[in-house]
Amino acid sequence: MEQSIKSGKERTLQMVVMALMVALIFIFSRFLGINTDVIHLGFDFLPVVVIACLYGPMWAAVTAIVGDLVCAIGMPLGMLNPGITAVAGIIGLVYGVCFYNRRLDGKPLIAATVIAALVTAGVLKLFGTTACLAFAYGAPYWATLISRIPNCILLFVIQVITIPVVCRYVVKPVKEKVL
Repeated sequence: MEQSIKSGKERTLQMVVMALMVALIFIFSRFLGINTDVIHLGFDFLPVVVIACLYGPMWAAVTAIVGDLVCAIGMPLGMLNPGITAVAGIIGLVYGVCFYNRRLDGKPLIAATVIAALVTAGVLKLFGTTACLAFAYGAPYWATLISRIPNCILLFVIQVITIPVVCRYVVKPVKEKVL
């Protein structure tokens, strides 16, 4: 009986943390980010990384999808794009695979961060999101791709700098004290 109550409390805590991270995605994306038709630069990936570290790939994907939908509905910057939402979910999966049940310090964290940033910014954002944007706006794919290269390079650098800081100073203490 006590075990089911404890797991119920843990599930409730998880849902509260996920809701908080969705709210942070909205704030980071819409108020603290740079957004145009082609460029999206911000820190809205960090809440997804936190969920990936704490709860794994599936929950990070759910958080990323819900966060993208909340942003698209709550303060739209264009039309709702299911392709971009799907890419956001895949990015959550990548973060989960790279950071869940991993050491959150030293060289393993740096390696996981570089891999995650290469896959998310260098592959998924550059090629996947670009394809979705080009299709949605009827723009030539290669022109859109070329215009997004600086954005993705900058996003890669931002991720490599900020993810280890968040893992060390946010996720690690939460795991040690709360979870």
